[in-house]
Amino acid sequence: MRRDSGFTLIELLVVVLIVGILASLAIPQYFKTVEKARISESMSVISSIKSAQERYLAGAGGYASDLNNLDISYANLTTGAITTRYFNATMAVTGGSAFLLTLTRHTTASSVPGRYGIYSIIVNIPAAPVPAVSACAGGAGNCNELLK
Repeated sequence: MRRDSGFTLIELLVVVLIVGILASLAIPQYFKTVEKARISESMSVISSIKSAQERYLAGAGGYASDLNNLDISYANLTTGAITTRYFNATMAVTGGSAFLLTLTRHTTASSVPGRYGIYSIIVNIPAAPVPAVSACAGGAGNCNELLK
């Protein structure tokens, strides 16, 4: 008597079920990791503007109100904004001794995961120099995990 070798339908369904469960756990973590990597771009912009503003402050006695007055170079630098691959950065001087940076996530290069939506990162120098998330369409708790 000849015995057929191979997998049964039940065995294949169990494997598909296990792969599905693993994928449901891994995919959200993947999107979070990708978005955290994109956040690093905004941190780089924040750091370069902060450093340039401190150099400007040392020479001029106040913060620059125009990004073009700073000694930074970005491909998409305009008078009021810097557009990077994933963020639009704007700056506003709030008196001679403070400035506010706002980086807003845009969808030009890629889509934003629904968990986060379009969000902004704000830095108020010197009052609140640590970046914080504001206007998070996906909920502040979701977006704050990106800065950790």
